[in-house]
Amino acid sequence: MDKYKELISIFSDVLEKSKDYHIAYIYQVGYVSLIGLLNKEEEENLSMIVDEIFSSPECMAESLLQNWRWQWFYENKELLPRKDYDDICKLDYEVPDCLKEQYKKIMLSWQKKIQAVLQKDI
Repeated sequence: MDKYKELISIFSDVLEKSKDYHIAYIYQVGYVSLIGLLNKEEEENLSMIVDEIFSSPECMAESLLQNWRWQWFYENKELLPRKDYDDICKLDYEVPDCLKEQYKKIMLSWQKKIQAVLQKDI
């Protein structure tokens, strides 16, 4: 399995929960992130645009991790100091003390899984 597919596999639960972030493979382009609405039951594209073309598995990993951050943010929004982020990576520095330990533990777990995939020789 190539690194792109392995990354998609380890983030499969996160991707399944995502309502407006999707990964697709486009012939002669490669793997991309799609932003927009998809009716998953009918596999119907309601309104989507290509957000990013992944030039490497590392780029895909960062994008998948940002999607996870957004989901975590929305699940914990009432406890966070901001209403929204222009750069979701800023969340790493603004997690309140009551959530910091949990957040760091989950983030470290994701980073280890990503590192294991990216360091594999294929």
